[in-house]
Amino acid sequence: MSHFRHINFQWIREEDLLDFIEQKHHAYSRNMLELITRNFQSMLNSNRSISEEFVDTYNILLQLQEQVSKLIEMEEHSLFPFIRKLLEVNNEPEPLRFLNVNLTGSTIRSIRDDHSRVIALLQSLRKLTNNYKAPDDAAEIQKLVFAELEEFDQDFIQHLHREKEYLFPKIISLEKKVVQRSGKASMGNQANWNPD
Repeated sequence: MSHFRHINFQWIREEDLLDFIEQKHHAYSRNMLELITRNFQSMLNSNRSISEEFVDTYNILLQLQEQVSKLIEMEEHSLFPFIRKLLEVNNEPEPLRFLNVNLTGSTIRSIRDDHSRVIALLQSLRKLTNNYKAPDDAAEIQKLVFAELEEFDQDFIQHLHREKEYLFPKIISLEKKVVQRSGKASMGNQANWNPD
């Protein structure tokens, strides 16, 4: 999916980047993995003499689907709502009190670990499928599955790059800014506090 390679995601606002990831990438990843799994099952059902490599490939595909689903859920239910709250707090005209707990850093570490697991599974798929090259005598359904896997792999690697290079630095910077602004507001309130 090279349609987005010419875009400098550094200049995309955080809100728009989150929407792009959720509406475009997450939706695409869920749908594509479901389609690939369905087509792979069809390939296995249509071929009675299944090699051990196909079974291994299918099992890794199922692990990949589970890992990607877990990753998307963590982003959509933990990280992204927190980022949206940070953006909301940051956009307030007056600084608000905000806990300095560095939630983003620990969540990003966990997501980076999930990224590594996805990359390892994709590497295993590449190895088992000879970089998604179907044999010359392969059935059309096998060619389709391998082409879908290759497309998914390329798209997902681009997505991981966008998160690592653009989204994560933006949100780490945003959290620092909100916490600093909040800290200054708290210090100002303590200085102005008069018990009489």
